[in-house]
Amino acid sequence: MKIMKIEDRIRSGKPTILDGAMGTELDRRGVPLDVVAWSARAMEIHPHVVREVHADYARAGADLHIVNSFATCRYVLEGAGLADKVESYNRLAVDLCKEAIGEVDNGREQWIAGSISTYAESSDRSRLPVLTQLRKDYHEQAMILADAGVDMFALEMLFDVDVSVAALEATVAIGLPVSIGFTCRFGADSETVETYGPDFDSGAKLLLEDVLRPVLAAVPSGTDSIVAIMHSEFDVTDKALEIVNDLWNGPIAVYPNSGLYEKPHWRFDTVCDPDAFVKAAHRWWQNGVSIVGGCCGIGPDHIRALAKRLSL
Repeated sequence: MKIMKIEDRIRSGKPTILDGAMGTELDRRGVPLDVVAWSARAMEIHPHVVREVHADYARAGADLHIVNSFATCRYVLEGAGLADKVESYNRLAVDLCKEAIGEVDNGREQWIAGSISTYAESSDRSRLPVLTQLRKDYHEQAMILADAGVDMFALEMLFDVDVSVAALEATVAIGLPVSIGFTCRFGADSETVETYGPDFDSGAKLLLEDVLRPVLAAVPSGTDSIVAIMHSEFDVTDKALEIVNDLWNGPIAVYPNSGLYEKPHWRFDTVCDPDAFVKAAHRWWQNGVSIVGGCCGIGPDHIRALAKRLSL
């Protein structure tokens, strides 16, 4: 039984240790990732591995776990011919996480977040549906995840105003805390910070601050919201964090990626070592970040080292 709500834990001032990647960790363990639906199908064909990844993060000392719902929104599953799996996959994502952390006593209270992302068929976000359908699909997924028992939502890989606001509106009315997560890269001048969307390489450059301002203006007053910089390299994360701190006085989460993706696999020989990750994470914590963890490439060894360094 949870003693504290996740929003109260965040307000407590103690660092909240987020887990690491799911998709790339499944890849590292030999689970084939679907070219269309990324890690979604793993729930059905390798559920024991999904469960074990969650358990390993719990053993490593994670407080907050993001379930494997990153690619289980209706429009993604429809593209993979799995439209009839929307409810079962999202519920199973939560159940596998609950089972795993229920079996591991790491001496820490633990919470669960439901991932709702801009992932689209075959990693091509130009294939996102029109906003009315996107909002409908996001709300459906959020309702299923909430009913299954998540403590909060993690909106992931946000990149523009319209899609971000659609995801926010679809989730915030449910009443759970919402993490609003932006993916960033440096601009051509290596100084400006741009969000990374489907048109990133075709001329449309969106500055983080120009996306962040209107999205934050759409956050309803009195809601428990978090701004996150996620799936971004370490150096741009530092710069993005400066921008977030200038525009937002609420809680902040950081969970970067490390390494390179060369289809169909992540290059684990390019991932940073745990010491480098912990050094960067400690810097972010000192700069006011409440939740710290990892995204693609970051695994249990990184989270174990992080929990050891930040445990208070």
